[in-house]
Amino acid sequence: MNIIQEYEPTKEDTQLSLVYLAKPVYGGWVTFTVHLAKQGNYQVYKVSKRTEKKMRPFGYGLDYQNICIDELIKIPNLLVTAVDKHYWSILPLLPKDTRIVIHDPTELKTSAKNPNPLVQDTCCLLNFKVYTIRETVQRYLTENFKIPSEFKLHPFHRYPCEIDGCNFHAVTISRVDFDKNTDIILKANQQVKNSKKKVQIFGAENRLYVHHKLGELNFYDFWKGKFEKSYPLKYQDKDILKNTRFVVDMSTIKNDGGGSQYTFLEAIYQGCILILHRDWIKQGSTFKEGVNCLGADTPEELAGHLESDIDIKPILKESLKLLNPHLEVKW
Repeated sequence: MNIIQEYEPTKEDTQLSLVYLAKPVYGGWVTFTVHLAKQGNYQVYKVSKRTEKKMRPFGYGLDYQNICIDELIKIPNLLVTAVDKHYWSILPLLPKDTRIVIHDPTELKTSAKNPNPLVQDTCCLLNFKVYTIRETVQRYLTENFKIPSEFKLHPFHRYPCEIDGCNFHAVTISRVDFDKNTDIILKANQQVKNSKKKVQIFGAENRLYVHHKLGELNFYDFWKGKFEKSYPLKYQDKDILKNTRFVVDMSTIKNDGGGSQYTFLEAIYQGCILILHRDWIKQGSTFKEGVNCLGADTPEELAGHLESDIDIKPILKESLKLLNPHLEVKW
């Protein structure tokens, strides 16, 4: 492919209008949209059959407006914060100066039966300004599809943490899914002797993954369900992350990693130490094992970290340095 970037950037201080073209109501796409909207005070839209005047709750204290495509394309400075296959048909209808965020390589999957317009020769990306939020994804786009993009850090909007904490020892706040390797966490829990040091699991579940991978690992003994879509993250009206020692995230994504995710930033923001999958750490230079996070790729290693009494203050101090650029980045 030879995709030429024809987009001409507008002024940096232009007020963006955010468009969420995806079905998921939990996960990184949603939290990215929330943080970006709140940081820039931007309006959020979803495409619908008709335009509504009233606002609807998007989650985390943010509202959105349903709008028909004929009205949406009249709005200047559109930025698509996420898109999935259910909305691919809309992409060619958007103005040529539209901006779009590609979060990870899984968004570029295509097949003969279900061609993805994001990676076709004549696709909308000829005209769109493409953003990526991890350098590994930026390289993947360039090397595999010759799609140029601009790398920008996740925006992070500060939120108040004024309620009491749950005071957990360790939690995971990712989705429960194949790419999150929740089975590693449950296997580690089996090896941790002190029940108070086992990882408590929060987040929306992929029921297929739970059925096939977690059935014999006592998943329901540790899963607390989906947390409320608000900041701070709450369980029984208490802050999940406040006074929590470890946030465990065993995410691995093919052709991705190294950079940050919102689960990481939320943990750092609230003074928790990250335990990340070593494969993720190795994909980039942002995270350094033993310096600003801990690493593990087996249940045994993870259990060892959970039971250790290491001084976490130096690691926390270094990890906090990673947060400031996300607070200051401008989109």
